[in-house]
Amino acid sequence: MKKLVTPFRVGLLVLAAGAFFFAFFVFAKKGGLSEKESINVFAYFRDASGLSAKSRVQIAGIAVGEITAISLEGTRAKVWLRIRNDVELRQDAILTKRSESLLGDYLLDLNPGTEQGATMEEGGQIKRVIDTQGMEAVFQSLSQITADIQQVTAALRDVLGGERGAGSLQRIVENLIHLSESVDNTVRTSGEKLNAILTNFEGVSADVRGLTAENEAEVTRIVNNIEGITKDVREVLATVKHVVGTNEGDLKEGVSSLKDTIQKLDRTLGNLEQITQTVREGEGTVGALLADKQLGQKLTEAVSDVTDYANRLTGMQTEVGLNASYLLSQGRAKNGVSLRLIPKPDKYYLLEIIDDPRGLVEVQVVQNNPPASGEPVVQTQKIIKETYKISAQFAKRYYFTTLRFGLIESTGGVGADLHFLKDALELKLDAFNFSAEELRYPRLRATLRAQAFEHLFVMAGMDDILNAQQRDTATQRLIAGRDFFFGGGLFFTDDDLKALLPSVPSP
Repeated sequence: MKKLVTPFRVGLLVLAAGAFFFAFFVFAKKGGLSEKESINVFAYFRDASGLSAKSRVQIAGIAVGEITAISLEGTRAKVWLRIRNDVELRQDAILTKRSESLLGDYLLDLNPGTEQGATMEEGGQIKRVIDTQGMEAVFQSLSQITADIQQVTAALRDVLGGERGAGSLQRIVENLIHLSESVDNTVRTSGEKLNAILTNFEGVSADVRGLTAENEAEVTRIVNNIEGITKDVREVLATVKHVVGTNEGDLKEGVSSLKDTIQKLDRTLGNLEQITQTVREGEGTVGALLADKQLGQKLTEAVSDVTDYANRLTGMQTEVGLNASYLLSQGRAKNGVSLRLIPKPDKYYLLEIIDDPRGLVEVQVVQNNPPASGEPVVQTQKIIKETYKISAQFAKRYYFTTLRFGLIESTGGVGADLHFLKDALELKLDAFNFSAEELRYPRLRATLRAQAFEHLFVMAGMDDILNAQQRDTATQRLIAGRDFFFGGGLFFTDDDLKALLPSVPSP
């Protein structure tokens, strides 16, 4: 009887894998969206070439639906679409047919419409459709261009053909030769003067560009000094006008004020000359940037790299989670802390630290010298060690399915998540620990997770579904086999953490 158990288990595993593959094949053939989580609409196209059933409908490069059917209605193509319910589709929505590659494949870009538009109903029509021209239109345009070129060449043949045309062409060539000789002589006689003028002009323009573009602080100070000078000149002119017009006042005092103004002007011009000379000689930070082009280029590249890195950091969303579950057969709790880095809505990176009561099984070799009676010289012992386990996974989402792979509890593994009810309900499947000696089959775990509130969730499931229970003889701790569990947890996003931090008391 025992000999039939193993083949029977293997047969059950093969049947389960075949059933899973058949269900997945039927799901892929049917499409990625169900009737409950999507809306069915249609649109008319003058040209539906390149479109087919299951062609993508996307917004900003992210798939939000697909084409379900295409039929001919009169002289137009009637295209049925299935769009996700979370896309707020309006009556003023716009569909654009766009080429995906040069091979003739097309997809549809969807603009869901504005908030002022009415909500699109089931079976409604998207009336605003933009058809892009296909390769046939491009070839037709090329044919027209070729015909125009043929007409131009025919006209040139009529004008330049024959003896008369050859004589006209010869006179044109002779005139061009005389003109080129005249230009050559002019350039040769005035080439040195023109080079000197261009060199001087280039130096002046470079200095002016450097002073205005990269020395804003110095230019600002110069402008402020000029404003002060003009203010002082206005005061001097007002004083002179008053003295000359009324013949009153102390002329000596007016002359003294004029001397002070001239001294201020002299000091200002001296400061300006010193600043420009320092910058031109390459002294100081601004001067070094002007004199060393490589340093300025490196500084520009560094600022650009820092800006790109800051944009990536600000665009990444962070989610911190805590979870705990109680293992019924083990009689102990399992705890975990997780960190999700979400650079895009359809993918994320998961880091997790788990305190698993099953522990880690290690094999130790013990050598007895001399051995006891009836015992071998070398013995192997299995020791269960309490330690933390680490998970590091990469996840990618396709419609309502998320695929994961990486480290699962310190061993290689894969996983899949199925999302229902707008992500409020998830079915998680994990397969890992493929090479453990104490496990006859890989460790397979199924978890049903439901989000009860905004930041809270509950979960229940079965761990190590395929293996029979095994316990440590010394501690009676469960080290392998089926075990039911239930628990819950909470999570916070980076926006939630920013809102909580000001309320945390500081020491």
